[in-house]
Amino acid sequence: MTGRPSAPTPRHAPLPEVFRLLALVIPLALGHAVQAQSIGGANLGASDEPIEVEASEAIEWRRDEKVYIARGDARVARGDFTLYADVVTAHYRETQGEGSEIWRVEAEGSVRVTTSSATVRGDRAVYDVDKDVVVMVGEDLRAETAQETLTAEESLEYWGDRQMVVARGNAVVLQGDKRVQADVLTGHFEETAAGKQELTRVEAIGDVRLSTKSEFARGDKGVYNLDTEIATLEGSVRITRGDNQLNGEFAEVNLRTGVSRLLGGRSGDGDARVRTLIVPSSEPEANAQ
Repeated sequence: MTGRPSAPTPRHAPLPEVFRLLALVIPLALGHAVQAQSIGGANLGASDEPIEVEASEAIEWRRDEKVYIARGDARVARGDFTLYADVVTAHYRETQGEGSEIWRVEAEGSVRVTTSSATVRGDRAVYDVDKDVVVMVGEDLRAETAQETLTAEESLEYWGDRQMVVARGNAVVLQGDKRVQADVLTGHFEETAAGKQELTRVEAIGDVRLSTKSEFARGDKGVYNLDTEIATLEGSVRITRGDNQLNGEFAEVNLRTGVSRLLGGRSGDGDARVRTLIVPSSEPEANAQ
């Protein structure tokens, strides 16, 4: 996927920024922040940007266990990123020569990651540096920007090598009157020619529900393409507008034009029946097919 041109940013693309937030904030705060300087002789990265670590109780270096621990209202800050937790633990290992490197970072208790525009909250977060995977869990698991809120009951994850973020367990994204809900929501990124990560596709799996002020749709799974601004739903699809309901196996909703198409199957070749229930008193939708 490296080298592909950047997908244009849709003017009305719903709910993408919170996925960019997870892909950027979590690994930078848990990983780069801890790897930004030398502590106790361990080489934690080549960045010249300073890091500030503070705690109300203690900052420990356990040489035999190869662990650094910040206890009590721990705060780790670097540039725009700040990590708060009751306890932050960094595991390191020896490298060739006299150096060492961080390979795992853990944050426990009232975990909060902030930037100037976003906040991610959970009870516990783990960053596996080798695998480039961050997993955050908690009772009140959420990511918030000024426009959007993402919540999940099981975990929020960032997979660097796979270029994706995942929200598991009754995942819900809210943006104004728009709501997307599914068992699992996954955001996929591609690297542009300029080396930047661009969100290109969001997948929803399991009891997918999409709703706006005037429309409700549900299906077994769905995909939103940020380039075309087309959302698709598959499996026992139902679209409801007022008292009117359309049933089928596959639907396309163009968020750029406002046109919805309900098909019997993905190819539209009539392999399954498409049904609609129209209540005479309801006003027809001019932009629905």
